[in-house]
Amino acid sequence: MEILEIRPEHGGGNTLARFDAQLSPDIRMFGLKLVKTPRGHRVYPPHTSTNNVATFAPAFAEKLARAALAALTGEADDRRQSA
Repeated sequence: MEILEIRPEHGGGNTLARFDAQLSPDIRMFGLKLVKTPRGHRVYPPHTSTNNVATFAPAFAEKLARAALAALTGEADDRRQSA
């Protein structure tokens, strides 16, 4: 998994950033949202007006959130994380 681009959100609220990720050699997702919640950091997929366009297994979502948070804070020089 690789974070391709991350864009901090500066409007306040719980959304920390929006980002694009290469989930596997065959799959890229754009417009993911990194949110700080009382239960930790969460990643939400993009959505249409009524439906999410994807879902993630909890363990994968946690890895994705950690990778995005590391990219946001500059802790990951290499933004690739093992999936």
